[in-house]
Amino acid sequence: MMALALSIGQYYGFDSLVEFFILIISLLISYNSYKIYKVIKEKNYSLFSLAFLSISVAFVFKIVSNITLLNVIKIEKGSLILSAIHELNELQAINFFSFLLYKIFLIVGFLTLFLIINKTLNKESMMLYLYFNIITVIFSIYYNFIFHLTIAIILFSLTIHFYKNYSAQKNKHKLLVFLAFLIMFLSHLFFTMIERNPIFYITGEMFILVGFGLLLLNQRDTKNGKENKTRSYKRYTRSVK
Repeated sequence: MMALALSIGQYYGFDSLVEFFILIISLLISYNSYKIYKVIKEKNYSLFSLAFLSISVAFVFKIVSNITLLNVIKIEKGSLILSAIHELNELQAINFFSFLLYKIFLIVGFLTLFLIINKTLNKESMMLYLYFNIITVIFSIYYNFIFHLTIAIILFSLTIHFYKNYSAQKNKHKLLVFLAFLIMFLSHLFFTMIERNPIFYITGEMFILVGFGLLLLNQRDTKNGKENKTRSYKRYTRSVK
């Protein structure tokens, strides 16, 4: 026998609503990156697509983690498995594991972006970074700010890279990408201060939404520009044959 109670999140569903929009935008970024990859056949766009797909999956689990489940199970005598399940239910196991999976997929997504930008996609570097980030996730079970601090460090590195990229050749697209990662970096700085005031949580989520929105806006312009160039090139090659 199981009794089930659901909540709409810690902030009356507002956090889940924001996360839902982040999920949709990250899926669109992943899809558009894949379409760009199909047009120009650059491997980095394929990896970029996978990175944002991982981030999308992370926010699926984040939304699930906002749901509180209270279970009451009738345990048969001598059943160790059911006894273990009962203990996990008391600790809100679904909430715990979905939040843990959110951390894993999010850090994998941002780590993939970091590896792409720094061109360190060899197996040795990937295994080393993955190891340290697994350790981060494990420690964040007890100290949640460690997780957000690690993500903030990764995003800070990406922000510096895109700032240098923009400084070298100033244009709208590079500015949007720099601002997007700067805003996402600030969002995780806000998340490190959640314990001081819950307003930092909502502020951080809104910043992520804006950051992802800027990336999507820039990406759509980039995709349209590359598709137009490809079509023009094809028309030119046909005309000179």
